[in-house]
Amino acid sequence: MNYREAMAYLYSFSDFERSGSYSRNLNENLPREARLLELLGKPQQRYSSTHIAGTKGKGSTAAFIECVLRQAGYTTGLYTQPHLHTFRERIRVNGRLISEGEVAQLLAEIRTVVEEIQERREFGPFITYEVATALAFLYFARQQVQHAVVEVGLGGRLDATSVLSPLVSVITSISYDHMAILGNTLTQIATEKAGIIKPRGIVVTSAQAPEALLAIAAAAQKQQAQLLRIGSASIDPAQSEVDAGKLPALSYRYQLERQHDERQRFTVWTPTRRYSGLEIPLLGQHQLENATAALATLDVLRVEGLDWSEHALREGFSAIRWPARIEVIGHNPTLVVDGAHNPDSLEKLLATLRTSFTPHRLVVVLSVTRDKDLTGMVQALSDVDEVILTRMANPRAASIETLQTLFAQHAPHVLLHIVNESWQAMDLALDVAQSNDLVCATGSLYLAGEALRWATAHGYEAAAGTIESVDH
Repeated sequence: MNYREAMAYLYSFSDFERSGSYSRNLNENLPREARLLELLGKPQQRYSSTHIAGTKGKGSTAAFIECVLRQAGYTTGLYTQPHLHTFRERIRVNGRLISEGEVAQLLAEIRTVVEEIQERREFGPFITYEVATALAFLYFARQQVQHAVVEVGLGGRLDATSVLSPLVSVITSISYDHMAILGNTLTQIATEKAGIIKPRGIVVTSAQAPEALLAIAAAAQKQQAQLLRIGSASIDPAQSEVDAGKLPALSYRYQLERQHDERQRFTVWTPTRRYSGLEIPLLGQHQLENATAALATLDVLRVEGLDWSEHALREGFSAIRWPARIEVIGHNPTLVVDGAHNPDSLEKLLATLRTSFTPHRLVVVLSVTRDKDLTGMVQALSDVDEVILTRMANPRAASIETLQTLFAQHAPHVLLHIVNESWQAMDLALDVAQSNDLVCATGSLYLAGEALRWATAHGYEAAAGTIESVDH
């Protein structure tokens, strides 16, 4: 089996990311994954782990944690999704992508076990994500990883990664997303995410909405787990719940010092000390929140035996590379790529763009997946200057016609352009933008990947530096 054949095998299973649906029996999810890993020798038990759920910020928080631990000298594994350019981005050891040969070799081994399980008809069919998760866990074991930082794929309670017994569970920002699967209220969504909390464990959360926090706190109490909250030093949206004794007070607080050269400098107050002058090359208050959640998690890991120095913390934060998160790839006009994919993340993106860059006009290249809150996303864009609607090369992409109708209904003052291909949309964006405008490609990480590949082809070195390989 070569790499191309391995990818064909992997995607031969039902795949939610490509189709938006998959064959599943909810009661079989974890037993099926556990059985596969059992026959592979329980590789996930050969290293310690951190498990991260949430609607937004999972990947960034995971990347912060992994980068600091790597700076501290540990052999680290990082499992995230989705990818921008190559499947191999999802599985890294010490920052290095799994190789094509390693993917092919390990999937051939996993395939034998999958077929054995399927022949016995123990469970219903596997899905792509379950097989990929087994691949990641097996690879980490073969590479003798000391600690793996693992991002949940969808939800948490029934996610394949929930077979882990992590040292610490993390729940990042909670907002409306995947409602057809996770529920229509923040309480329902947060409850599904909080399914990763383990009995008598520790959970770090940067969730801010009181409704979501109360659900997380209830799950933690049920599991007799300790809850550590992260938030801004200036305000706690759940202060009334804290005063009523329903929630613990913030344990970790952050405050921006200043932004300079597309970097942020900030202070964090922990239960025992203050870190000032921390610096990250990612923009937006939400990234301060993610970095602070990472610091809280690292404090827990230190107690659990994974020691690290302040130098490793500062170097890890400063050195992080996490593409398509308000990534500036060009100037005159300012060209930004971001993976915002729901109304809340779009609102935060636009606020950051306006305060960090103060553009004369804002031009957005947009494509989203059809299972998102399309109306809410259009409403979030109602006061931008121009939107170029396009369709990324993903089967789940919403139709341009649907988005066009929603803009007519909810954002009629936005000047619309219609372009079928994303690379043509990026060309048009540069044609209509002036040097003091800002162009942002957003709506999905899938579109972000296409925009970064377009930029690389057009000589934008900043974009080229983040692309390690391309499968498609």
